[in-house]
Amino acid sequence: MSDSPYTPPKTPLLPSDRTLEVPGEITRKIRNCGIAGLVSAAITCVFTFVAMSGPNPLGLDIGAFVDAALMAGLAVGVLRKQSRACAVLMVVLFVLNKAIMWSATGTLTGLPISLVFLWFFGQGVVGTFQWYKLRAMGDAQ
Repeated sequence: MSDSPYTPPKTPLLPSDRTLEVPGEITRKIRNCGIAGLVSAAITCVFTFVAMSGPNPLGLDIGAFVDAALMAGLAVGVLRKQSRACAVLMVVLFVLNKAIMWSATGTLTGLPISLVFLWFFGQGVVGTFQWYKLRAMGDAQ
């Protein structure tokens, strides 16, 4: 053993034979958030295709595909990497999109469904923060 206080420890913090046990509640929140993001992106694409083919009461244009791609990318970040940043950005993107859409149309179309999506996205934020907290506690043991 070295006498230097700056020498890193030789033993790993989390033994290789011990895996991190994540409760189902946390993984369910993260999974549901990611799935809701993918469903939201798909719905946006469908409504954009419909709006481009006929009357456009929702005010959607081809730029909505960018929103759908961003939402899908954030959803994948939540599902694959349990990313806190992606979860928070997903909530922000969804709220901003709804605010812009509702101000453009002047009506609160789809409010109940939007609240359901917002709940899933909020649970995803909570789940990702819980996942990182649990991971940090596992590394300290």
